Amino acid sequence: MAIQPIDLSVMYSQMDNVAKFNASQNQAAYAANQSGMEKAAQEILEKSKAVQEAAKDNPQANTVRQDGRQGAGSDPQGSSKRRDSEEETENPSEQVEITDPRLGQHIDITG
Repeated sequence: MAIQPIDLSVMYSQMDNVAKFNASQNQAAYAANQSGMEKAAQEILEKSKAVQEAAKDNPQANTVRQDGRQGAGSDPQGSSKRRDSEEETENPSEQVEITDPRLGQHIDITG
């Protein structure tokens, strides 16, 4: 069975339609990707501005207290008192280390 010229013209026109559709899909995906990247960049810029503004509002935000903690907060005295009471309840000298006696004895290779 031979291929007729009319069959070839139909096939070429269909291939052209498919190629145009594929190109439009690629352009749409590229445009969506670009707009998503621009939106993400804008959000990052806004977040960095918000952080800088917060630092300007509270001049003690960049200071370090004598106990090694950063000095930002609405009530620095009350929060340090609360932390001190928490530290008193935790006694670091009474830490218990729990070990497994079988540690390293059994190796599971079955995955």
